[in-house]
Amino acid sequence: MVERFFLEIATGTIENLSVIDELVAEDYIQHNPEAGQGREGLREFFAHILSLPQSERLDPSKTVQLNVVAEGDLVVRQDIQTDGMLIDIFRVRDGLLVEHWDAYRRAPGAKGIVGL
Repeated sequence: MVERFFLEIATGTIENLSVIDELVAEDYIQHNPEAGQGREGLREFFAHILSLPQSERLDPSKTVQLNVVAEGDLVVRQDIQTDGMLIDIFRVRDGLLVEHWDAYRRAPGAKGIVGL
């Protein structure tokens, strides 16, 4: 579910944003201050992100190592890229993403990703 979220939404296209309805709880709690709450807040956030040039977005071709660990109701995804590292933590309940935290750390001298 988390990988589908990244493939189809975070690094997908604006046309894929309807997938949010399948993967994300309506009352989704977002701890990234750049994104809004609930499905609609997440949809608005990614509509903005996906309208930006590719150079300002998360680029899966830069991934050096991807780690995903799940325990209980938490899934942690660590994406180590050539220009930084992104960590996302999701709480999952009843087959839906219900809560999210993230942190991004740029590699020294690299530009950051918008919204992170």
